[in-house]
Parts: sequence; C-alpha cells; structure tokens
Amino acid sequence: MNHETIIISVILFCFSGLIQAQEWYAMSRHGECIALSKVTDRKELLKGLSTPEEIENKLVRKGVNYTKESLHKTHKGMLKFNVPSENLAMILVRKRFCKELDTK
Repeated sequence: MNHETIIISVILFCFSGLIQAQEWYAMSRHGECIALSKVTDRKELLKGLSTPEEIENKLVRKGVNYTKESLHKTHKGMLKFNVPSENLAMILVRKRFCKELDTK
C-alpha cells in the first residue's frame, strides 16, 4: 500500500464516521430508537426525509403547521416535533441519546 492509498483510506473512514454521527433517530417513550428515515417512510408527507432540517423545510414548503422545540437546552441533538394535521408527535434524537437501536 502506498502513502496515497493510506491517506485516502483514512479520509474515507473519518467521513463515514461523520455521516453516522449525523444520523437522526425517532425515540419511543422508553428510549428505544429507530432510524428517522424508516419512520418518515411511513408517512406520505415525510417520505424520504432523514433529518429535522429536511422535515422542517418540507413542512414549510407545504404550508403545514407544526411546532419544534429543543428538549435539552445544554445538549444539541434532542428535538420534539408536533404536526397536528398529520396526527404526529415525534422525539428526534442523535444516537448518543438512544438506549437501544431497532435494527429491523
């Protein structure tokens, strides 16, 4: 292996870690989590979305009323979304807040 290959491998490894660190999850009331993309695929309005920013942008574009609030003032990565017209209330979190991940 030459130096260029090693450098590229290290960059790709770091980038994949960053992507995983950016993943969002929907949390149940007992702390279990499922990937947000799996949850949003169940709702036509949110299909294909995987971040709070994507959800918020879509709701704004569609003119859908919603509320979003931070649930943890000192730690970013824990949000509550309410979308009354969709009968939807979600707690969205980063992986570090999950007790258990649903890998199904």
